[in-house]
Amino acid sequence: MRFSQSRSSITANPRFALTTLSRPRLQRGQMTIVFERLESAHPDGLTLEELVKECRKQEYDLTFRNPNTDIRKSILYHLNRLESVRKV
Repeated sequence: MRFSQSRSSITANPRFALTTLSRPRLQRGQMTIVFERLESAHPDGLTLEELVKECRKQEYDLTFRNPNTDIRKSILYHLNRLESVRKV
């Protein structure tokens, strides 16, 4: 199941959690920040807005090449990648 990056999906503020604690092979960067925030999350997971807030604390925004990038869409992109390896 892919996580939609549509405005309505983002507005719905879905909740995300890891389905397994085994760590996939990750390069240092945005994906690692998202994964680490989910690792340290409450067992019920984090809403998209909570995940945005936690990622911003880790200076996630500073990793963007384009400063106009929507952080929510970026996080959803990485959640989709994690989902493809059955981690979310």
